[in-house]
Amino acid sequence: MNRLRIQIMNRFDRKSHEYKELKRYWRLIQQDSCKLSHKRFYRPTFCSHLTNNEILEKLLAYSQELREHYELYQLLLFHFQEKQTDHYFELIEETISCVNPIFQTVFKTFLEDKDKTMNALELPYSNAKLEATNNQITRRLTGGLSRGYKPISPASA
Repeated sequence: MNRLRIQIMNRFDRKSHEYKELKRYWRLIQQDSCKLSHKRFYRPTFCSHLTNNEILEKLLAYSQELREHYELYQLLLFHFQEKQTDHYFELIEETISCVNPIFQTVFKTFLEDKDKTMNALELPYSNAKLEATNNQITRRLTGGLSRGYKPISPASA
């Protein structure tokens, strides 16, 4: 989604408001639409008080292609989060021929790894705890210096 946003953003002049707004509020396009904040804040870019939903609507109004791909992205995200593998892959197979080439590449990869994705969604196993433990071990062994952490003294290790 981000690569498509950049592609569309580059169609505008670098000094235009559209370009600057797409560049500044890129996270809203990638965020789950259900998790957008409904609080109003003053946005200097728009010179008014707006919610994240209102900003997103303004961004999507700049390009019909961006709007269509955003809606497809949100639908895929929903099916993935709800673990609806049948709907997820049906949607990919239906839309692969009519989406941007950037999305086509991603969709082809998803279809190639369909069995792995289905396993990840259907099985209750996760390696999140293992990854967190490995991260802590690595940080302690290296002292975290390569990642910007302060060295651990021998007394606290």
